[in-house]
Amino acid sequence: MELVLHIGAHRTGSTMVERSITASIAAAPGSGVALWAPRRLRDIKGFQAITRLSDDKGQPLDHAAARTRNAVAKRLADDVRQEQEAGARRLILSEENFIGGMRNNFRTGVFYPDVARRLAAFAKVLPMVPQQIALGIRNYGEVLTSAYHYLPQAGQAAPQVEKLRDGILADKRGWPDVVEDVAQVWPDARILVWTQEDLSRDLAKVCAAVADLDPAAITVPEGRINALKPSTPKTALFDAQEARHLTHRYNRHRRRLRADPRVQWIGGAA
Repeated sequence: MELVLHIGAHRTGSTMVERSITASIAAAPGSGVALWAPRRLRDIKGFQAITRLSDDKGQPLDHAAARTRNAVAKRLADDVRQEQEAGARRLILSEENFIGGMRNNFRTGVFYPDVARRLAAFAKVLPMVPQQIALGIRNYGEVLTSAYHYLPQAGQAAPQVEKLRDGILADKRGWPDVVEDVAQVWPDARILVWTQEDLSRDLAKVCAAVADLDPAAITVPEGRINALKPSTPKTALFDAQEARHLTHRYNRHRRRLRADPRVQWIGGAA
């Protein structure tokens, strides 16, 4: 069996990718592909606490943490074995929070600051090394603005814009750093990358690459998924000059990723 991690990212259309693959599996039950959505993973007792129970080297903090981690690892191994016995040749674990929450980006002023540490912790409980990591990316100004607007819709308090704008604009981390962190933990994994900007056109291609299915077999659900509600306040985070700065940074980073030999780029242009 091949293990694939779909790590988001937040507000890049990751839920649409997840649900399209789920619908495609349901339409072709003999495909040999299985997908565990975020809720399936979060319902495993202790799964969401794994990163809080580990130190910077991925080791358990104490005996209680070790027991919890061992229990999670056993549950995952048992459930994966059941998928194998049911005929799955490819298992996709889809969870945006593998790399951390967008709220933490706002709190720290750093773009996904804990990716390597978090993935190292999850690596300790996974029953096998993932062969493939899948990541959607998006323009920094747009992804941060969308995430900021989504906070109150998700029942979370949005910080004051003035307290986070300067830190975001000064932060040098970006998508290439996320990919570097992934490669640090799983150096032999294939890293699939696509852009949210091209997803409406490339959705079938993206889902086919993640699930190892024929693009013609991909079923796309109707309607918008995880969209902002019309009633959600939409405060402007960046002025026009700041937005251009973030777009230039994003374009440079896209080109870096296109040139990275560890990355398999799906669709779109550089």
